[in-house]
Amino acid sequence: MRIAFSGTSCAVAAADSGFTSFILSNGEVLILVDASGNPVQSILKMGLDPCDLDIVILTHYHADHISGYPALIQTLSCMNRKKELRVLSDNLTRRKARALIHLLELNTDKLGFTLTYLSEFKRPGISISLVPGHHSVPSSMVKVKDRTTSLFYTSDTVSCPEIAASARGVKVLAHEATASHINLPVLEKDGHSSAYQAGETATKAGVEMLLLCHICWNQYPDSKSVVEEAGRSFSGKIILPELFRWYDL
Repeated sequence: MRIAFSGTSCAVAAADSGFTSFILSNGEVLILVDASGNPVQSILKMGLDPCDLDIVILTHYHADHISGYPALIQTLSCMNRKKELRVLSDNLTRRKARALIHLLELNTDKLGFTLTYLSEFKRPGISISLVPGHHSVPSSMVKVKDRTTSLFYTSDTVSCPEIAASARGVKVLAHEATASHINLPVLEKDGHSSAYQAGETATKAGVEMLLLCHICWNQYPDSKSVVEEAGRSFSGKIILPELFRWYDL
């Protein structure tokens, strides 16, 4: 399995990084996690055909995670997509996603392809499950396993022991690092975590690799300081993803 990010920012995007969203591919299934910005353009920048997309995962209904969903559906229809698109989310996020489609008057009967809403996905060689998250609104954390590796994505979250427990046994943890640990009271109030807490969770979960994302870049001196802070609590491999670069997991 490999991963590429189209953005690593928090809800305050940076000039050179959009909202956090990424693609997972294992050569058989193509997965988009959260739909922000222009998802089709991002998929094209990764060298992929957007019509090959199999699954969209929507972790929660905040605008920086779901606002690109209607544009994705409309553009895929304009590209004459035919195959079914599966959308994984919790029940409330599903209702919000459908409401956006209805608000913009996208007629799902005339898309040319079927939208199927699910809460999990399993087929030989890969499974995707949603775990209740810990944010200011109902959210989902995501666990993906295939034949060779496994990844756990926290999405937006306040730090808590349940995350490490849910991620235990996976190889890779993708964890938000919204702001520095010196801002902990504000982070916890808003339902977010620091880079230091991301490292703590990675250590407790026993993962090999930590991917840092959902970063408010104006809250850190520079990108190096994000990795250094996480490194104070995690001794494994830490990656601050370069946008549109593929990483093998």
